[in-house]
Amino acid sequence: MLISALNDYYDILAKAGKIAQPGTSSQKITHMIMLRLDGTISDIIDARKPGHPDKKGKTKLEPIEEFLPKRTQKTAIDANIIEHRAPYIFGLNYDKQTNAFTPEDEKNKARKSHECFAKANLEYTEGMTSDIVTAYRNFIKTWVPENETENPCLLNIAKEYPGAYFIFCLDGHPEITLHSENGEIMQKVKTSAGSGDQTIDGICAVTGKPAEMARIHDKIKGILGGQPSGGLLVSFKNPAFESYGKKQSYNGSISIDVMKHYTEVLNILISEPKHHMYLDELTVVFWAMSNDDSAETDAFMSLFGLEDDKADASETNEMIANAIKALSEGKKVDLSTADFNENVMFYVAGLAPNSSRIAQKFIYRNKYGDIFINTAEHQADMLIEGPKKQISIWRMLREMKSPKSQNEKTPAPVIAAIFGAILNGTRYPDALLETIVRRVKIDKTINYVRAGIIKAHINRNLKLNQKEEEIKVALDKTNTNEAYLCGRLFAALEHIQQNALGKVNRTIKDSYFSSACSTPSLVFPKLMMLSQHHLKKDDYAINNNKLVGEIVDKLKTEFPSTLSMQDQGRFIIGYYQQVQDFFKKKNDKNNNTEGEI
Repeated sequence: MLISALNDYYDILAKAGKIAQPGTSSQKITHMIMLRLDGTISDIIDARKPGHPDKKGKTKLEPIEEFLPKRTQKTAIDANIIEHRAPYIFGLNYDKQTNAFTPEDEKNKARKSHECFAKANLEYTEGMTSDIVTAYRNFIKTWVPENETENPCLLNIAKEYPGAYFIFCLDGHPEITLHSENGEIMQKVKTSAGSGDQTIDGICAVTGKPAEMARIHDKIKGILGGQPSGGLLVSFKNPAFESYGKKQSYNGSISIDVMKHYTEVLNILISEPKHHMYLDELTVVFWAMSNDDSAETDAFMSLFGLEDDKADASETNEMIANAIKALSEGKKVDLSTADFNENVMFYVAGLAPNSSRIAQKFIYRNKYGDIFINTAEHQADMLIEGPKKQISIWRMLREMKSPKSQNEKTPAPVIAAIFGAILNGTRYPDALLETIVRRVKIDKTINYVRAGIIKAHINRNLKLNQKEEEIKVALDKTNTNEAYLCGRLFAALEHIQQNALGKVNRTIKDSYFSSACSTPSLVFPKLMMLSQHHLKKDDYAINNNKLVGEIVDKLKTEFPSTLSMQDQGRFIIGYYQQVQDFFKKKNDKNNNTEGEI
């Protein structure tokens, strides 16, 4: 699915002119050279556009991007077709000290570069007759660097010359460019574009059409933890994986065109911050099947609690907040006024390095509107007493690890299952609840994130079984679940100890929380007896003793002997919400912004 989706996305971007076609590459351009038919330069025009304002409100001119024939990657002198570099085009260096142009330099590089450029481009354009190509050929034939050191057009851009990059246009017609998509040169580039490798004919597994198969696939760069030189998504190096006599990536039955398409698009997605995120050892890429998915990706990132400094971020966050509020109240979400397209298909894929290869860990596909609502519902499910703010998936994964560990990683299958639950509105993996409960018991620490995860996990399972949600956002005094009441009772007994003794080296939470959470019947009788001694020193003994009595009365029977994993989660929530209620009654004097207790 991934390669097919990336290939389709390439077609969308290509039709919109937002991605390089085979044989081309994107190049930053600063100036346009206007050529007459006889090859003389009528003007050199600054093509840069104002960029985004900085913090002081000032804007700088930024280069435009144009698709030119594939640029050379060699460090030695090597010309491009439709050259963009000044020394190659003009054969001149600009000396800042003398404020003059000269063809001379220590290694005679400018002269050699221009000669290489002239030879390569005249040969490539032989037989072409369009006006712009004719002007270009005449320019190459008549331009003599030694005679152009005082050229007025160059003198006008002298200060920008060292860092300038150029394209060619026809005088009086800036819309007629040498690199026009329908022009003679670019048509020849597209026709001759190919891998140059040995190829075999076959049926492409992606398109289902006859085509030349790719023997080796291009590398994907930017995968977290991967090789700096890049990794391969499709690769067959071991003969054991070969079949039907096909060797290397011929065994994948993917055409050269599709290979070029998916690798180009994936490299772009990983290079753009709005299209990817890093989670432990996973690189997560996401996109909408649209030539402009900014609205979709911005909202997607915001749904996961990411900071966004864009001007319209407040509007996006307000819309998300309203959606979360509506879902938490059991209402429907109205997307009719949203900036994004709720019907466009949206993809989320997780990739991880595996030696020199790349492993796809998951891929999810759905209408963006469904993904938006499901993710907003996830945030609504996570809401609990405390800061009541969106919880990023980074924070969720962090709470699954020991605070003392620096290198612990969440297993990729668990991350994949969490993403699946969030994006599809399905049940969370049991490993999520088990890990969070274990961490609370070991660390003796519970914050709003851990509490929110437990609440979401319990309520999601009930909701999918068409049962009423059990855990509320704040303390629920009507909840009669034994585990929840035991958690509340433990918080009340701890509160009595704190009032009686103040700060002590070891509280009942330090000594008994883990065992009380697992086997209440073994711990609570001792804690109840201990609380009688503490009540004698508690200034609020009457109120606190009354609270303990109310909770015990609701238990009705004996303390449960053991608690299941779900009930241990209920115990933790009961404890957390009761402690938060104590904070409220103290007018937030001891309030912790993280809600950590």
